[in-house]
Amino acid sequence: MSSTNTHDEGAEELLPVNTVHSFPENYFVENIAVRRSGQLLVTVHNRGELIQVDPHSKSGACLVHKFPTGAAAIVEVEEDVFYVSVGTIGEKGSISIYRVDMSSFAVDASNNITSPAAITNHVPVPDALFLNGSALLSASKGMMLAADSLLGTVFEIDVKSRAVKVWLQHKAWEKTTDDPRLPGINGIKLRNGYLYATNTDARTFLRAGMTGTGEATGSVEQVFDSCLADDFAFDDEGSVYLTTHIFQSVVKIRNDGVRSRIAGGPDDKVVAGTTAAAFGRTASDGTTLYVTTNGGMSDPINGEVGPARILSVDVGHAASG
Repeated sequence: MSSTNTHDEGAEELLPVNTVHSFPENYFVENIAVRRSGQLLVTVHNRGELIQVDPHSKSGACLVHKFPTGAAAIVEVEEDVFYVSVGTIGEKGSISIYRVDMSSFAVDASNNITSPAAITNHVPVPDALFLNGSALLSASKGMMLAADSLLGTVFEIDVKSRAVKVWLQHKAWEKTTDDPRLPGINGIKLRNGYLYATNTDARTFLRAGMTGTGEATGSVEQVFDSCLADDFAFDDEGSVYLTTHIFQSVVKIRNDGVRSRIAGGPDDKVVAGTTAAAFGRTASDGTTLYVTTNGGMSDPINGEVGPARILSVDVGHAASG
């Protein structure tokens, strides 16, 4: 499972990048989810905020909720009901999963809230230290997975019974250096009977085996190495789009392993600090990859942190599944 300290982005095949929304400097926009109605929900970790942005209008951003501590992962489990990982990194006992029911949420033409979301502190995860990525395991059963970047562990969370257990802990998911900027296991997604995951610190892209009922088999294998990645998204051809965070880019790896940098680069301030990616869900943006950034907060370009952004890139393919 070892990897080198290299980072291979392949050939440069840049696509047009558009800014959907800009935030002020020092907004660590961490993760993104797309509502079925098309609006984007993003978490801002250093401010504990959940923000909605409508990419189809010029209405700007709306603060949905401010959590007491840092907000990271977000995943939709029930229709228009999202679960957000909230807590203080490294502080055992501080981590909880909040339930955010957006079904009643409404804003007026000026983006003022006319009907708030229903939000509760839903499931404590007392053994966790940093839940940094999450994925839907079963909508019908109300099951989600949450990755702990410091423990090298994926937890299984039943949002109906509020039960929490370790789904799998594995050495391949652990941190490999003392660099505080680089988590271990980070983004996670389910696809074709596997749980895929990045290990940012190890610069690896991995997958864990699953049974037909969603249990971990215990096996974890390396799919790609030499790729420092934060989050990712698959398209319908099996290509994966990786946000590289400190490398200020988005890298596409085709299902045959061929790599290309499709957005950003070492000096690209617009694409600086890419953190997460998700595909649009409407007829007009089905081939659009939305990418969040933090403006380069983790590794500023020329020592300067810029505005955080939500970007859009038309990659010509729709989301997987």
